[in-house]
Amino acid sequence: MSVLEIKELVAGYDERVLLRNLSFFVPEPAFVAIIGHNGSGKSTLLKTLTGQVPYQGQILVQGKPLAKRAGAIARSLSYLPQKNQVSFPIKVRELVVMGLFRQKRLLDHYTSADYGRAEAMLDRLHISHLSQRTFTDLSGGEQQLVWLAQLMLQDAPIALLDEPTQQLDVYHKKRVFDLMDAWVREEQKTVLCITHDLLNLLPMEGYLLNISQPSPTLEKISPETVLAQQRFLEEKATSAVQR
Repeated sequence: MSVLEIKELVAGYDERVLLRNLSFFVPEPAFVAIIGHNGSGKSTLLKTLTGQVPYQGQILVQGKPLAKRAGAIARSLSYLPQKNQVSFPIKVRELVVMGLFRQKRLLDHYTSADYGRAEAMLDRLHISHLSQRTFTDLSGGEQQLVWLAQLMLQDAPIALLDEPTQQLDVYHKKRVFDLMDAWVREEQKTVLCITHDLLNLLPMEGYLLNISQPSPTLEKISPETVLAQQRFLEEKATSAVQR
């Protein structure tokens, strides 16, 4: 039984179809890098999986059709969007513990055990020193690690991340990729990650899915496949500019 299987997926917005007849399956817990040009449908794919975009075709999660209700989807899929902003002051530990909200009933309070799990996750990511800091006072890299801590606390079998290293410096980009790699190897989670940082994929194990290809398929990550896909994207971008 595959972790995730997509069959002849068609999805988009109103009259604009961005994904057409997309089919692939992830056979085991793995890291999958989703790449492609801007506007190719990468974010649309993740939003379709989280129930935000209507679709035709079939989506199987652990052998079962994708649930319709948001709460049921969240038990199988956790999601970190490209832009996840907080405009009010909140302590880091309070933001991280919210990763457990799907496990709570309406009006339930977070318990000391819940906060213990949040603190343990911060410690695991080596950012426990940020626990009592105000989230909005953190750097962009620190904020992204906090979001990852919240995502990991949800403990869903599949995690969807939309450009989690966007606008991060070299140090924090490497930390994020290392965390995703460890999450797959140590926790047996499946991670689907949209990224433009192809060179950071070179040491990774897993798969590439190039949405810009005429018939996208999963390819094993290797220096050869990463560089070949990078050349494909560069050449296609160059030809589009020249037209």
